[in-house]
Amino acid sequence: MKRLRITVGNKSYDVTVEDLSETEAYPVPTRPIPSQPSDAAPPAAIARQTPTKAQPPAGSGAVTSPMAGAIRSILVKPGDAVERGQGMVILEAMKMENQITAPVAGTVKSVDVAEGDSVAEGQTLVVLE
Repeated sequence: MKRLRITVGNKSYDVTVEDLSETEAYPVPTRPIPSQPSDAAPPAAIARQTPTKAQPPAGSGAVTSPMAGAIRSILVKPGDAVERGQGMVILEAMKMENQITAPVAGTVKSVDVAEGDSVAEGQTLVVLE
């Protein structure tokens, strides 16, 4: 532990600082964890929140949301030709607007969201063909 004095503006603060560079960030417990008896039922599975639309199979041309957020605007419509890197959807997440771009060139097969929709991470936004 180190004692330091920090001055912000004209006000000084005395603080105590712990040096974490020499210790583990998350110490490992030293006590063994008791095991479950073999005749006990396995723990119940934890339910995971799933997106409202089913996940398409890999390689299907689906462009998914990289994070949860709200759709602010849609820049394409079904039938539009898009180039790799072209903006398709504006997603607001954590008070920032993120442009979701086409990963490959193609044609917009469907737009699966509308302006104002809340979306989950991994939810399909646009399908390309």
